[in-house]
Amino acid sequence: MHPLAARRTRAYARDCVRYLAITVATAPLSALAEKAHERGRSREFAWVVSAVPPLIATVVAARGEARSGTTAGKRHHGLRVVSAEGAAVGTGRSLLRNVVKIAVPWQLGHMVAVESAFGGLERRDPLTITAAVVSYTLPAVMIAFVFGRQGRALHDRIAGTTVRPAGRPAGSAPSS
Repeated sequence: MHPLAARRTRAYARDCVRYLAITVATAPLSALAEKAHERGRSREFAWVVSAVPPLIATVVAARGEARSGTTAGKRHHGLRVVSAEGAAVGTGRSLLRNVVKIAVPWQLGHMVAVESAFGGLERRDPLTITAAVVSYTLPAVMIAFVFGRQGRALHDRIAGTTVRPAGRPAGSAPSS
């Protein structure tokens, strides 16, 4: 197991509590989506509403990492995100990292929920079935990468970032 895996896991869990708060704050949108569904309105409205919490969470995390290299969870657990070369991550890299880490898995889960509400699983819709499989597989793959020898999660590899202890000098070799 990678030495930072447990700290990263705790940091992510702490951040997820904040994402839960975003979900609670946007609950009135879910109520609107439910009312629209009851009235036979389009699934497009449900898609738009379901995308709001993951997009807010993605932007919040990306903004924190672009500004200080941390989210609230990483800051609390003494971690920071840097580029694979050890430099500060910019907005683009941070946004890409968090789209892969937060928006994609979360919205895949919403996709399954929305399409299921409109009968996608009952119809054995290939897109709904594929999204269901990927929505369970992707987080497992992401976790496996964090616990692996290199400790670089899938989103780190895609964005060219790494997570290291906050006090580590910028020019030193990455820890995770």
